[in-house]
Amino acid sequence: MNQSLKIKTNIKLVLISSFFSVFLFGLLSFHMFNRFMEESRTKFDIPTFLVFSFFILLLVTTTLFVTNFFSNIEVNEKEIIIKNVFSKKIIRIENIKNIILSEINDTYEILVDRTRIQLTNNEIINLYSFRYQDFFKLKIILNFINETIKSENIKIVKLNLDSILPQKMTFKINSDDKTKTFNFSHVLSPTGIIFYSFILMIPYSFFSREPLNIYTTLQIPVLITFFILLFSNEMNYFIITDNYLIVKNSIRFWEKKYFELDEIESINIHRHFRQFGKTVVIKTKLFENRTYSSDNLLNKHWEGFKIELKKNNVAIFDDSDRISKRVIY
Repeated sequence: MNQSLKIKTNIKLVLISSFFSVFLFGLLSFHMFNRFMEESRTKFDIPTFLVFSFFILLLVTTTLFVTNFFSNIEVNEKEIIIKNVFSKKIIRIENIKNIILSEINDTYEILVDRTRIQLTNNEIINLYSFRYQDFFKLKIILNFINETIKSENIKIVKLNLDSILPQKMTFKINSDDKTKTFNFSHVLSPTGIIFYSFILMIPYSFFSREPLNIYTTLQIPVLITFFILLFSNEMNYFIITDNYLIVKNSIRFWEKKYFELDEIESINIHRHFRQFGKTVVIKTKLFENRTYSSDNLLNKHWEGFKIELKKNNVAIFDDSDRISKRVIY
């Protein structure tokens, strides 16, 4: 039976990028097209036509760039296949020479987590974890390949993915488990106040127009979705039980992420430039790095959060007393 693992692109990043490439430039192009058609009834307006052409060019260029920037990865027994829209890269397992699982790289003044694969022909392939969902699963496979090459000095021709990847976990909290929630209020937080101010202004700004057409009405859910994606990342809070650390979101209330306390390698707390709250980086023993920002907690909640983690023998590092540069995982 052929085994395969598919690692999908980061959907949230696609949505945000699509907003700027398709919605924003598309909206400007549509506006300039309407203006050009109105003015062309009397005369051919060259400046308006040039501006319209410029926005059309931006729309097509950014759409093609965003489309090709994101990719999916498929791993089978013999190959790692990186699939872009306009290209495909096939890496044969037996041709891998060396792997750097994780290194922080400064890319255009942005710190990102990068994995480097060196082939036997010395070709270097860089993969960035922020571009994918569940990229840690690929790291588990790459770590197995790297350790085997180093320890046994042999080439791996075929992988048994079922034996390498961990089994899917089922999380269960017993009714008698002790739980502690670390949360104040997302509504009263600075991020929450800004978020709900925008949400309230959007319907008012549109419904105050006369007349209201389908085109303007469709913009409302698009803008609300964009603001949810933009601001909700700062509205996380934490629950600690006897066995798990649970991360929940005040806006995306259906989301819930479990971490086994025994599987957490370390937790780092940072504060970044112009950030109201703090950022928590959770690193697990299975190469999973997750970043959660929160403006919900007061200082007493942060202190209680750290104390409870230490009680559960979780290594925690806090440098939030100074501004540090954000690392995108």
